Amino acid sequence: MIWRQILGYVPVNLANIVISFGTIAILTRLFDGAEFGRYALAIASLHFIHMVFFTWIEAAMARFYARAERRGQLASHLKTSYVTAVIMALIGLPLFMGFIFILPIENTMKTILGFALASTCLTLIYNIGIEAHKAAHRIGRFSAIHSSQSLFGFGLGIVLILVTPLREVAPFIGIMAASGLAVLVDLPFMLKRMRGGEINKVRVKQYFAYGMPICFALMMSYILSQGDLFFIKYFMDDLAVGQYNAGYNLANRSLDVLFIWIAMAITPIAITSLEQDGLETTKKVLKNYGEILLLVILPAATGIALVAEPAGFILGGSVRAEAVKIMPWIAFVGVMNGFIAYYAQRAFMLSRKTGLLAITMIPPVFINVVLNIWLIPIHGLSGAVWATLTAYGIGLVLSFVVARRSFPLPLPVKVFGQSAFACALMAGAVLALPDAVDNLADVLELLVKAAVGALVYAAVVLSLNAANCRTLLKGVLDKINSRIKPALPKPVPEPLP
Repeated sequence: MIWRQILGYVPVNLANIVISFGTIAILTRLFDGAEFGRYALAIASLHFIHMVFFTWIEAAMARFYARAERRGQLASHLKTSYVTAVIMALIGLPLFMGFIFILPIENTMKTILGFALASTCLTLIYNIGIEAHKAAHRIGRFSAIHSSQSLFGFGLGIVLILVTPLREVAPFIGIMAASGLAVLVDLPFMLKRMRGGEINKVRVKQYFAYGMPICFALMMSYILSQGDLFFIKYFMDDLAVGQYNAGYNLANRSLDVLFIWIAMAITPIAITSLEQDGLETTKKVLKNYGEILLLVILPAATGIALVAEPAGFILGGSVRAEAVKIMPWIAFVGVMNGFIAYYAQRAFMLSRKTGLLAITMIPPVFINVVLNIWLIPIHGLSGAVWATLTAYGIGLVLSFVVARRSFPLPLPVKVFGQSAFACALMAGAVLALPDAVDNLADVLELLVKAAVGALVYAAVVLSLNAANCRTLLKGVLDKINSRIKPALPKPVPEPLP
């Protein structure tokens, strides 16, 4: 079931891949380094504000959906969540605009931030429906709406950059237009499911008590991952922000897409299992989840570290040289970040002890801030990388220790060892390639090294049967064969003489 769910989310994750790499590849060419730096700061601010003010209601929609459905209270759950989201957006918009107005920053940055934060208010209402579809396992509807919204918003933003003088504002207008259109399409479907429901203030308090610690934890996590940008801006300049953000995003976002894809498929299963089948079934789901993450993420991070230099062709020339230097390190930051956010965090979510998650993130954030202030003025972008590596290492250990005290979160140590061993052999094979490969064009060098690495890794994990992958592969091949055979024409017997 888990792999079927993962495969069901292929369309939306293909859209995520297009947008993630398209943003880096296209915007670093359409914007100069300073413009990309301002855009990066606006995006970071957008996500931070959304997490602080809005994520609690989105998290509650996902967590309490299965329970409301089991108790026959789904209409009230949906109606309460939607109305709360609309009220929060209407309150948030003027507050955000007023805050931006009094900020002591240049007018260009104020304008960009204004459009960015306006877009996040509309995105909140869109996200409520999306979270409902995920929680209900409506994979087809979720994928169709979310893929269309993402691609349309991205495409419109690019067009506006090309044909208007909007520059850094254009992507946020694209987001607003796409989110508004998606809400208009999806809302009639959701209104039918809200029919007969009641707005319940007690529910809102329950949702807030559950979700607000998640907001705080995400805020801490985001400061950990994106706070560097603001220190780089303060101690260096917009160009340095653009260079750091480009390298960070190319490495980290590559892994983030994989984490989100797998988590998107399995988190609703884990919640439903806990609500309907009990703890033991949920532990099995989480064990499989952890093994899949290790089997997919570790080789991806190793691969990014190995091909950082040729992969730099994706980036625009104004940011490329410095960006590729930090990518190998950021790849492993991305692994730690992902296992905190998409694995350890599930223990706090399922146990509903979300306050502990927030507290766990305070020490690494404090360490990151102190190290950034100390190291960036001395070592520049390298100082920011060292600060991030140190803070995430501490955060990973803390989050797993505290998470396992809240919920019996499995630790798939055996699969970790098998995957790490396979990654070591993969790295050895790639590094042993002749110098002629390094002299190829960047795209060809990337493809050759990726192919060799993937073949070696696959051969090793299959020989070890890591995470029972041989059985899984055999099952997939048997299923394909069973579908092909009925489609083949049956031989026609020759007529008797």
